[in-house]
Amino acid sequence: MFTYEFKTCITKEKELYYFIECESGNQQMRFREIEFPDSLLSFLHWDIEFMMQEFRQLADGTRQVIETGAPAAWDDTYDLLQRLANYHIYFELLRLDWEHRFSHMRVTGLASFENTAFASWLEELPERLTVIQRQGLSLIKNVLDTDSPKKPVDMKMTDYYLTAEQSGEEVFKFKPQRTSFELLHQKTFGEILSPDTMYDLIDYHLRECVRREIRMRVCKNCGKYFAVTGHGGTEYCSRAFDSKGRTCKEIGAVTQWAKSKRGDVVFKEYRREYKRRFAWIKSGRIDSEEFYAWSEEAREKKAECEAGKISFEEFSEWLSNS
Repeated sequence: MFTYEFKTCITKEKELYYFIECESGNQQMRFREIEFPDSLLSFLHWDIEFMMQEFRQLADGTRQVIETGAPAAWDDTYDLLQRLANYHIYFELLRLDWEHRFSHMRVTGLASFENTAFASWLEELPERLTVIQRQGLSLIKNVLDTDSPKKPVDMKMTDYYLTAEQSGEEVFKFKPQRTSFELLHQKTFGEILSPDTMYDLIDYHLRECVRREIRMRVCKNCGKYFAVTGHGGTEYCSRAFDSKGRTCKEIGAVTQWAKSKRGDVVFKEYRREYKRRFAWIKSGRIDSEEFYAWSEEAREKKAECEAGKISFEEFSEWLSNS
């Protein structure tokens, strides 16, 4: 029969995962390290709609395995579970759990009520995960966002949950955790979590972010939350953004440089025309009221050009014809 063990902990900067798979006396051990809190943030911003077809196939395949026990049905279902596990570490636990369930069915020949309920749970999984994403992002926005009002985190948590309770907003519900104090994989001694479900992993990482008061900010390039470390003014994350492997931080730096250069050119064009028209007051071509009305409109056009709403050519043409 297939059995497994899955344990995890968080050190200063890393999430450590240790899982053992054992079947017919053969044991396979795997160990993974991920930057904290990358697993949580990547999950919260994960495009579940993109995987809807896989989720439907997984639910249908699981039901077929329970009803028929056909090896082919199991192989197809296992491939889907493995694909999900490759997308995100949280699904590694789901894969191990279901492989254990199916192994038990093969030995006993019984499809228990628990497994039938599990198939129904899989059908509802995308909707459940979407709700958890919404709840997790809401908590971060109201409690851990570094640009939110400056208050102690415990006060923010209290205010957030009290306000949600009064308004009827559905918030993330933390649950008791199955933890121990032990040595993990001969590497780390500390508080070790033995999760039963994906929810336990999400809960564990979210509460650790709150406990450690991890500062978060929305990246100005990709629009996703990232953990702010070091310099508090960082506005871009280190996620790979394009096919060239460039990060948001790299793209953001280039964008800011281009924006500053464009601003220099726009300002010079504006300043040249400003001086020229200011001289018209002395020569009597226009009066001061006309000049200041023009300069106010010119500043608005300059701001539009700097923001990219109009091109430099359009701005230059407006200056010439205004």
